[in-house]
Amino acid sequence: HYKNNIFRFEKPLLIIANKYNSEWGNEPVNYFSIAALDKVITQLKGTFQIVYNRPIANHIVMDNSHVLELNETEHLQKKHPEVILAEDLFLKHSKVLNNYNHFQLMLYANCNRFLSVHGGTAALASYFGGKNIILSKRGHEHYYKEFENIFPALSGAKIYHAKSEEEVLQK
Repeated sequence: HYKNNIFRFEKPLLIIANKYNSEWGNEPVNYFSIAALDKVITQLKGTFQIVYNRPIANHIVMDNSHVLELNETEHLQKKHPEVILAEDLFLKHSKVLNNYNHFQLMLYANCNRFLSVHGGTAALASYFGGKNIILSKRGHEHYYKEFENIFPALSGAKIYHAKSEEEVLQK
């Protein structure tokens, strides 16, 4: 439904969907560190047009977690200028978008390769088919094997669960 001609690129699209916020009342657990982002981007930027998505606090519905600052966007702009920041795409096309959620639906609908992290970030990336590598170090999803049964059922996406950043790089 949300496929479009706005978010098309010369190379196949890869979305890295990250978060950096408190989890379960404690420090962040499930997120891509700057070092891991560097390794993944260096490995894949020749093959894919990478879009990095980590919505700012006023673009998402707040829950019981606190959005924290990882300071990765400045780093990505300096070290990996070929990576497109989702925030920049949103601002560029905001006149034809209803809100940030509408933007994400349109962007993700044109993608079939995702790297995402535990939680809503991984769920959203699993709604569009293709392949999704999910970094989830811990959470109840492990016990209930949700990455094997629920997440693939969302769209038929092939889900690869990684329990560490090293495992993400291997997959």
